[in-house]
Amino acid sequence: MVRNMAGENFTAQYDNKAVYLPSLQQGYAAFPFKDAKSVRNGALPKNFQLQDLDFLNPESNLWHCKYVLYSAGQFSRAQIRTRDMVTERKAGTVVVGDSGGYQIGTGKMKAVQGWHKFANEPDKIAHNWLLDVTIRDRTLRWLDRYCDYAMTLDMPLWVLNNPKATASPFKNLSANQLIDLSYENLKYFANNRGKATGSKAKFLNILQDGGGDTGEIWYKRVKDFDFEGWAFGGDTKNGIAPLLKWVRRLLDDGKINNKTEWLHVLMMSPPINSVLLTALQKRLREILGNNITVSYDSSSPFQTSGISQQIAVLPELTSDIKTWRIKSVQYPQHPKYTSKTDIRYLENIVSPVTKLVSINDFHAKAGPMETKFLDSLAQHLLTNHNLYVYHKAAIDACNIVFKRNESERILKKVSANLLYIKNFLQ
Repeated sequence: MVRNMAGENFTAQYDNKAVYLPSLQQGYAAFPFKDAKSVRNGALPKNFQLQDLDFLNPESNLWHCKYVLYSAGQFSRAQIRTRDMVTERKAGTVVVGDSGGYQIGTGKMKAVQGWHKFANEPDKIAHNWLLDVTIRDRTLRWLDRYCDYAMTLDMPLWVLNNPKATASPFKNLSANQLIDLSYENLKYFANNRGKATGSKAKFLNILQDGGGDTGEIWYKRVKDFDFEGWAFGGDTKNGIAPLLKWVRRLLDDGKINNKTEWLHVLMMSPPINSVLLTALQKRLREILGNNITVSYDSSSPFQTSGISQQIAVLPELTSDIKTWRIKSVQYPQHPKYTSKTDIRYLENIVSPVTKLVSINDFHAKAGPMETKFLDSLAQHLLTNHNLYVYHKAAIDACNIVFKRNESERILKKVSANLLYIKNFLQ
């Protein structure tokens, strides 16, 4: 088998840019380390190996990026019990850990699933959380063990008014109760980080804002904890204006300073956000005189492939702001692609995956009653393509605006926001 030394390397391309962090899913992370004989009986596409899906590995034949976000909320133990991309990663990779606030808020975290019966007793739920220190301890151990940077453990305010929280045991707690519990989590992390594992993640103190005066109350409770950076959730990042307001507040209060290493904005996708957050990073580096990193994340590449079996299309970024978004279309599925002789490739949607793997190889299921032809390998290949597109779009957007020095004219909307960032952070 003839193989290239390595695929496209995004790591160097993120130099001086805000970093997009895909929210890695456990199933994908473990798949590259399966026994190849257990996948399609070992009949893999030509010139492809399962470990090519491991984009943290610089030797992947597809593409490589050293950055990723991984959530402790996907695990019920303080250790990852199977080989995966994070347990097997090489030195130089950067894993940013999510503490699992989403899984807590939705009630999907295994440790709190039995609490639903007390949902109408918020005081009891709050008491249970404080009493059961094992949740905080397990989360802290996981983050310390596997992450370079990690979010602190917040009790998300969005459970108060989000339809996704209807099954959450925390839905009837007050904002003040959620803030109090988050403060207790912070104390536990501050007092116990690194003690159990011998390793020590650098932590990002999360700011939340659920409307009204909740953002101000939250900030006053958490602002004096001494961590290595900040993360922004809820309404604190509901547009560039509120995000900048909180960054300005942290700067004025000395909470972002030359010792601050990392800022993370939760749940944002490329490409417009790539430009705005890169501008923010550039300005902060000028102000602070350090190499602070700004990052942002989404689970969109995984959601698009896993739920909808859709393939992301790399946008052609023009002066029309409408082109600055990543669209997805249904991956072609039809019995005609099960042919072993008439081999077709996607020619209008290009990535390392679509160049290497034919449409026919995606079609693993060939039964006469099939309407969906993609198996688990095909879905992971589709995810890898989507991840590539999101990284590529993020980098292309920044190259258009910054490398060509066209930030004052290339896009009216983006340019206005860039000027706003510059003026706001004087």
